[in-house]
Amino acid sequence: MTPAPLVVEAAEDVDAEALASLEERCYTHPWTVRHFRDEIARPGRGRVVVLRDPRAAGDPERGIRAYFVIQVVADEMHLLNLAVAPEMRGRGWARWLLRLALLLGARRGARRALLEVRRSNQPALALYQKAGFRELSVRRNYYTRPQEDALVLEKSGLR
Repeated sequence: MTPAPLVVEAAEDVDAEALASLEERCYTHPWTVRHFRDEIARPGRGRVVVLRDPRAAGDPERGIRAYFVIQVVADEMHLLNLAVAPEMRGRGWARWLLRLALLLGARRGARRALLEVRRSNQPALALYQKAGFRELSVRRNYYTRPQEDALVLEKSGLR
C-alpha cells in the first residue's frame, strides 16, 4: 500500500496548538502556543509552513508532520524553527523543508540565511552543513534545559 501524500501549506491560527504539541515532542525548550500564534499573525514578515497529512482527521496535531518558521528582515532570512515529527525522521523531510525555506526566503528578497542551533545537535548541524551553512559565531549559554551554547550559522548567496 502506498502512503498518502503529504501537503505543504501555510499554517493558520487553528494550527497553533498542534504546532506547540509537536514542538514539545521535538525540543527540550519548546515554543509555546503564543509563539506560534504571533508568527502566524505576521505573514508579511515571516511564514509558518507545515507539512500535513490531509487524512489525519481527529489527530490532535492536525496531521502536521513537520514545519518551519522563517522571518525575512531586509535582505536576511532567519530560520527560527524547523522540526520533523520523531516518527517521520530519516526520510529526507528536513532537507526538503530546508530547501523550501531557503527558496521562500530568497523570493522575499533574502540574500543570506541565519539560524541558531545547539552545539550538540549533530543531526541538525550535518543537515545545515550539507546545505552550505557555515559557523559565524557562538552564543554562550543561549539555550536552557539543558544550558548550552548556540552556534550561529550563515548561508550566503541565496537565489
